[in-house]
Amino acid sequence: MRREDDPYLRRRYGIPEPTRSPLKKWFLPALLLAVAGGSWLAWSANHYSRPEIRSTLISFTAIDVSHMQIRYSVDFRTSSKAHLCQLIARDYAANTVGEITDRFPAGTFTPVTLVRTIPTRVAAVNAAILRCALS
Repeated sequence: MRREDDPYLRRRYGIPEPTRSPLKKWFLPALLLAVAGGSWLAWSANHYSRPEIRSTLISFTAIDVSHMQIRYSVDFRTSSKAHLCQLIARDYAANTVGEITDRFPAGTFTPVTLVRTIPTRVAAVNAAILRCALS
């Protein structure tokens, strides 16, 4: 017989009788934490994998010294709101040399692929979508 199981030693040293197995002591808190953590993980994966506005740069081409052409696509989760996208052209030193803003009125059906020409003040070497947001 083990010393921990001796009723005389338990009474003498004030060791309480075991009420639950060690498994049951941590099972309920672990289950609650797993449910809360799993719910949060599912919500965050769903929320952040479907952004409000998704924009993709397809290509850009330097037409001449004062124009850069950009081809891009946008997809809005809700077309009931107006959106805008800022497009920029940069020179060799990554300075912004041209910028335009595309406005999409409420009710625009997406996804849509657009080709725009950005006027520049000097020769540009690349173009980018600076941001797309609700207007």
